[in-house]
Amino acid sequence: MFLTAAAREWSGYILVRMKSAAETGYCFNVRRLRLQEKLVLLRYDPIAKQRVLFTEKRKIRSL
Repeated sequence: MFLTAAAREWSGYILVRMKSAAETGYCFNVRRLRLQEKLVLLRYDPIAKQRVLFTEKRKIRSL
């Protein structure tokens, strides 16, 4: 299997998992810059039914 030239190039983005600080188990994935600091976002958690902090837990893959 051969990779195309575009697939071999270095990507500036990664896909990371964001987990709710309310400990409801709700997660979502978001794309961020590779060299950026870890994300902390204020988003709506449908299980808690309110806006809560989401923190970056782990890298999923490079884009």
